[in-house]
Amino acid sequence: MATENSYWKAFSAFRNRDNYKEVFPTTLSKLSSELNMTSVKSCVTFGPGDGQYEIQFIKQCAVNTSKIIAVELDHESVQRLRARLEKSLPGVESQVIEANIKSWKGLDDPVDLVLMMHVLYDFGPKERKELFKKLHEQWLAEGGRLIVVHASRTKCPGSPYKVFERVGTTLTDWEDIEIDLLDAGFIQQHVHEMQYTRDFSNSDEHILRFYQHYAAQPVTLDDVRSTIEELFPGGKSGEAFYTCAVFQNAQ
Repeated sequence: MATENSYWKAFSAFRNRDNYKEVFPTTLSKLSSELNMTSVKSCVTFGPGDGQYEIQFIKQCAVNTSKIIAVELDHESVQRLRARLEKSLPGVESQVIEANIKSWKGLDDPVDLVLMMHVLYDFGPKERKELFKKLHEQWLAEGGRLIVVHASRTKCPGSPYKVFERVGTTLTDWEDIEIDLLDAGFIQQHVHEMQYTRDFSNSDEHILRFYQHYAAQPVTLDDVRSTIEELFPGGKSGEAFYTCAVFQNAQ
């Protein structure tokens, strides 16, 4: 069961404050119509949380997947992910590893698909490039695909990402991630930008703890609340963007 200070509970509160759940299926429909991923049999997903969106992706875009390996650090998320995989993909062999991606030993055999949805925010430039090198040279099969979802247009006026900036966290620009992937040898096959809305009205303790978790220096919940109220007076919504891109490993 989630504790009051649990990361999963804070992340769930953050996720429930936007309309991404309505926007994401449109992106999946576009991907499934434009890309043929029927050859995908094996998949590894990094930092999937409870797996809500990753499982949606598998079920719509990579329907022949028979093996999934998930690497997730948060213990409560790991428990929920295992239950969701068992319920939603009962015929798929799954392994959930509770570990930090940065120290994880890696795969014994390369996979056909890698999902990295909202997991690169904690990676510095050097760590990011090292990860992409491992993906390209060891973990992703030749011809395999890498799916990345990451925040974009983070510096636009009125962007909800400004809250992270104000608590001392600088989000990596999508363009930097794109350049590093291309430099690592990946070929970009598809890119799609998603626009969504984040609601800042009546911010409760759990959403405040989510931002507190990512603060670069110690901040109180009142500090976070004051920042939100200053940036989004009256709890007005902020317009934000994610970019979803598909890269292929052409060795």
